[in-house]
Amino acid sequence: MDYKKIIDNFQKKIYAPIYLLMGDNPYLIDKITHFIEDNFFEDESLKDFNMEILYGKDSNVPHIVSLAKQFPMMSNYRLLIIKEAKDLKKITDLLAYAQKPQKQTVLVLCYKYGRLDKRTTLYKTIEKIGCVFDSPKVYDNQVSKYVLDMVAEKGFTMDRYTAELIANHIGTDLARINNELDKFKNIIQQGNSITSDLVQEYIGISKEFNDFELVNAIFERNTQKAFTIIQFFQSNPQNYPIQKTIGAFYSSFMRLIQFHFSAHKSNLRLFNIYTREAENTFRQGVKNFPYYHLTQVIYLLKIYDLKSKGFEGCSTPGNELLKELVFRIIERRYDV
Repeated sequence: MDYKKIIDNFQKKIYAPIYLLMGDNPYLIDKITHFIEDNFFEDESLKDFNMEILYGKDSNVPHIVSLAKQFPMMSNYRLLIIKEAKDLKKITDLLAYAQKPQKQTVLVLCYKYGRLDKRTTLYKTIEKIGCVFDSPKVYDNQVSKYVLDMVAEKGFTMDRYTAELIANHIGTDLARINNELDKFKNIIQQGNSITSDLVQEYIGISKEFNDFELVNAIFERNTQKAFTIIQFFQSNPQNYPIQKTIGAFYSSFMRLIQFHFSAHKSNLRLFNIYTREAENTFRQGVKNFPYYHLTQVIYLLKIYDLKSKGFEGCSTPGNELLKELVFRIIERRYDV
């Protein structure tokens, strides 16, 4: 079950006796947990009698079971949340309770940064009678989608370029991204757009030096601008690894390929182009890279991605590989 479905069920007061929230994406686990904490009881006064929050390292299974078996006071349900459940010793001893849970208790196990062994009887039992949420690892190429989802949930809009700008700058730390986006609640009204200019001002992201500005320079075949950006990358190698930059290149050039085959070339929103500036640059890319050249660029990207990972003993530094790659793309020198 995905996290949106879990939250939707809680809103509809459809509960499972046990929830196991586990995996590599702590942001989504925290998101579900915070929603449950804040919304499970409509009457805040009932929390004092019917909600318990424990931490795995400070608790034990017998104590948890004892609390879970208690009956609610002036409420239909009790809520018991175990945070950092990965640190709970002998967690599999919860099996007896899981096989016969208290129907008026909702037990939430927050098992961040790990997974309960799926081979255990406890896991299989929770999966059968309760709800298991496996929070997947977030990869670089998925971050911009999370950014857009967060923006929509907060009541704002944002174009794809700005989302990618944030993703490129912050990376996969979704909790930090969420906190940065919260700033705009006090800056603009709901329904308005969080623009790249606002992001630059309030999150501190430079529009001039990032992967997507480098893509724009390549689309324009502006060698001087491209190498100025690469030189900046060299001074910040940890923030601009070549593999991440190649990923940005790949997604951008694939959009050009999609455009060449599209029957709806007049609607650039289909290609995540929302501003006049972005449209002008995109059309430059379309003009400068006909389909044949795009196939050659994609081939180059695959070759240099392998080189950057040491394929066939390649030991050339990433910044030198990036210079070479960008030069070959702009000058259309595709032979490797």
